[in-house]
Amino acid sequence: MSDSVGTTHMAHDYFDAMYADDSDPWRFDTSWYERRKYQIALSLLPRQRYRRALEPGCSIGSFTELLATRCDELVAFDFHEPSVVNARDRLADAPQVHVRHETFPGFWPEGTGDLVVWSEVAYYLNTRGASRAIAGLQNWLEPGGDLLAVHYTGATNYPRPGAEIATWLDSVGWLERTVECIDPSFEAGVWTRSA
Repeated sequence: MSDSVGTTHMAHDYFDAMYADDSDPWRFDTSWYERRKYQIALSLLPRQRYRRALEPGCSIGSFTELLATRCDELVAFDFHEPSVVNARDRLADAPQVHVRHETFPGFWPEGTGDLVVWSEVAYYLNTRGASRAIAGLQNWLEPGGDLLAVHYTGATNYPRPGAEIATWLDSVGWLERTVECIDPSFEAGVWTRSA
């Protein structure tokens, strides 16, 4: 992918190829792995409700639909336009959800919020993209707000191994890991922004 300041993550071609013949190539809606991961991730959130949440890389909205039940407002986005259309259709009856066609880590909506969800997105970021993502997070996430990060930890061809995401986030001085789950296939955790 590229944005106005240069390459920050994997090329659009990779995702276009994945979605070419299948609107749900990772089986977000049908695999036990995904459904179980979603439930575990939601159970890690320390608050029952969030005022304003952000979910980059929402794809077809499978996790977005579940997350929406915990949020007064949720901005979800993806760069893959057909997936955005599917997510909008799926969430048409959820007026608190705004699905947008945008690119991560360049897009951050105006204002601030108390929850950011990086579910299977941070390992697509190269070093430059990771720096932009942390800068955007620092500007957008309110003090006391939570970052939920969930990533597959098996072998991939992505710029950053999923098993390294937690260590990377632990190195951010204003984030504190408050909850974690280590599964044989994925890691999930919540990092809270210091006040």
